[in-house]
Amino acid sequence: MNMKNQINLKQLFTMIGLILFGTIGRYVLFGMGVQPFPNFEVIMVVTFLAVMLIRSPLALIVPLASMIGSDILIGNPIFVGDQMNRIVLFTYSGFALIALINLFNKDRLWSGLGQMRLKSIGLAAGLGVGFVLLYDIWTNMGWWYLMYPHDTTSLALVYTAGLPFMIYHMISGVVTFCAIGLPIVLYVSKKKDSMHLQPFKLKTIHKVPAVLLVLGLVALSFTGTAMKVPQKSEVWVEKSDQTSVHIVIVGDSWTINDNLVAYQGDTAFSILERCGEKNGFLIKSTYYAQFDSTLINSINNAVSGTDGKYWQYYVNGQLPDVGADKCILSNGDLLKWNFELPPS
Repeated sequence: MNMKNQINLKQLFTMIGLILFGTIGRYVLFGMGVQPFPNFEVIMVVTFLAVMLIRSPLALIVPLASMIGSDILIGNPIFVGDQMNRIVLFTYSGFALIALINLFNKDRLWSGLGQMRLKSIGLAAGLGVGFVLLYDIWTNMGWWYLMYPHDTTSLALVYTAGLPFMIYHMISGVVTFCAIGLPIVLYVSKKKDSMHLQPFKLKTIHKVPAVLLVLGLVALSFTGTAMKVPQKSEVWVEKSDQTSVHIVIVGDSWTINDNLVAYQGDTAFSILERCGEKNGFLIKSTYYAQFDSTLINSINNAVSGTDGKYWQYYVNGQLPDVGADKCILSNGDLLKWNFELPPS
């Protein structure tokens, strides 16, 4: 076997090895819940290493294959009905964008990381933070574009909710790039120098397919709306009590907990209605003109007046002095509905 075939075979094995590492690593960390802290992942460093070590635009396949493989193992929805889940495209295209940036800066990265020095450690940590930040900005914009009104308030809401996830994710980038990415690059660089091999350069013309692939994924990301929101998301505004209304509904022998984002004009009644629509339970109410207020007749088949109990709501632990349809809520509020005897 000649040297060229040996190099090609090594490149193939490298690609397969990185895909397996990314797939299994993400499944173990995220799917099995053994992350040392939230949003700790290895796909970003795998994306970086694929571009650095593989002398082909096929390097972009590594993060995409790793994401698809791990999503299948985890059980995340990739295809819903006959349409691809659009938020998945934003996550996939996010890694593809990072790979493309690496591709066009490959030579400079090799020169900066090829020797063991303090500057190399700083560069590796900086790459981990920078790439994660770009990725999170892109994917959070996807959540806003697909799931929320296209206004600045909603955009700010999404990015505010995403800040804790971004911070953890950036820590993940620093750890994985310094503990995994940099040692592998140093080892390969040292071995390459000792064997007098040519750097892993890629001609400009060979980068064109990679550019077209990334542009295609970016375009697809904006072509529709998600048919179903993934149940296991990396950033989800309604998971945060600070950026949504936390609603608790307590019946005789059951309790419903949920989080719903409050928009301008939302009331305790409208949040309750949306919670019913989302969780599949019925709400019956009557509007009384003399009181200019709506009273709740039943929630989830618990009828007011049964055993002297009625539905009463509280906001942040306080009993409001207006009807539920007149009580304006804002994100961060705690809304509680109790099936109870009327307070004295």
